[in-house]
Amino acid sequence: MNKILNYSAVKAIVMRHLFEWRRNLDRVVDTFWWSTIDIIFWGLTSSYIKQNNPQIPNIVTLFLGGIILWTFVQNSQRDINMPLLNDAWNRNLVNLFSTPIRLRDFIAGTLVLGLIKLSMSFVFLSVVAFLLYQFNIFYLGYFLILAMVNLILVGWWVGFIISGLILRFSYRVEAFAWSLVFAIYPFSAIFYPVDILPGWAQAVAKVLPTSYIFESMRSIIFDGTFSWGNIIISFILNLIYLTLSILFLKKMFRESLRTGRLVKLN
Repeated sequence: MNKILNYSAVKAIVMRHLFEWRRNLDRVVDTFWWSTIDIIFWGLTSSYIKQNNPQIPNIVTLFLGGIILWTFVQNSQRDINMPLLNDAWNRNLVNLFSTPIRLRDFIAGTLVLGLIKLSMSFVFLSVVAFLLYQFNIFYLGYFLILAMVNLILVGWWVGFIISGLILRFSYRVEAFAWSLVFAIYPFSAIFYPVDILPGWAQAVAKVLPTSYIFESMRSIIFDGTFSWGNIIISFILNLIYLTLSILFLKKMFRESLRTGRLVKLN
């Protein structure tokens, strides 16, 4: 009987990419550099706004909290797609899937790898934000854990969709690995409430799990409370999208095997 997961294969995928990550400056830059630039930029911007408009409370907390939480979406999505693209660029996909490694093993390995890198990135950004702006992300309390789980799930289902598109359309859509997640950025209401968006944009925001998380974050920052309803809605939406995205990825993988597109990526 087939195992649900081949744990040796999962471990091998994780170790292989970790070894490469340590020796690849591009991967280190992706993990730490851009997020740090965002922290510095938005931290300075919010500090300037606070100095000139002291009547706006907790503006620094709002911006820095939003940036750090958005990192969970962006980094978890990228860490789904980069191993696939890396193997495609190295002409290794056919070799990889000619072994006993199955798609589910590959996905599990990338998820574990992403969580390891995301943990390191989160700790690093939290320290940077505290040292530069005396901002403590743990001010959000246990809501932080709920937000992290939901935002990581968002990154995963977006990443699965992008991986499926890469398998379907080859290198023509590889730019989606860096850009597609930002399609939901303005509708996620990271720095502003959903109700300032145009009506059509509010409708989009209501079907995005991210908007409910960032609305809850603002409620904590400004009112000290948050709605459990928002957390539950976000989680339900994530489960729906995650299920659909996995089905889509499996379909695109089977289709790439049937049509030989996997070889074209190789």
